[in-house]
Amino acid sequence: MHGMSPERGDNDPREDALTVARLWQTMVTTRALSWGAGNPSWTHYDGDTRPGTPAGAAALADENIAELTGQLRQIEAVEWAQRVRFEGRVMRPTSTDSVAAMLALHSAKDLPAPQQVRELADALQEAGEIPPDHLDSEDLLTAVQCLGPRQNIDVRERILNGKKLTKLLRENLAIYLWEVTHPEWMKMFWETPKLARTTAIGELRLSHLKLEQRKIRGRVLNVFD
Repeated sequence: MHGMSPERGDNDPREDALTVARLWQTMVTTRALSWGAGNPSWTHYDGDTRPGTPAGAAALADENIAELTGQLRQIEAVEWAQRVRFEGRVMRPTSTDSVAAMLALHSAKDLPAPQQVRELADALQEAGEIPPDHLDSEDLLTAVQCLGPRQNIDVRERILNGKKLTKLLRENLAIYLWEVTHPEWMKMFWETPKLARTTAIGELRLSHLKLEQRKIRGRVLNVFD
């Protein structure tokens, strides 16, 4: 009903990425993998007793560390890569036209340079709306990833086929280019609602940020008008 991370507005995956990075670091440095304190057995509503899950840990062998640090190719990764390339996802899809399958088939590594998105970024940089720092293809595709699934696929297919972007796609991408190049402002924007729920100062600050957001979006769109 409310997405996978409602407290963060479903907009910032950096906390998830940091958690994964810390897990990876822990496994590499401790050479161990543990899977929690376990769960006791429990009784289902039909009266049957269901077994619990035991606590546990395992030492990682040299081969495991080599896989984690990229020195040894994971056996499963070869099959997964083939499934993604030819079937659209790691798990076998239930329908060939699913959004997830389409996105996987248009993965970043198979796309040419996103020139259409770079032209938008160049215009925004020339207007002083985004920093003059060089944006590589990964930075540009991050803005594409912020689009909804259908528009995401549309842009990727246009990049693949060298087609121009529609006005709506250009406008949405321009806004997301601003957002991905101003991470600290966006971090403040998504954290302020938490404060606004408990303090009047937070509510006032949130109102100011929303007004500023409308002004920013107006300036960004004026670049292309």
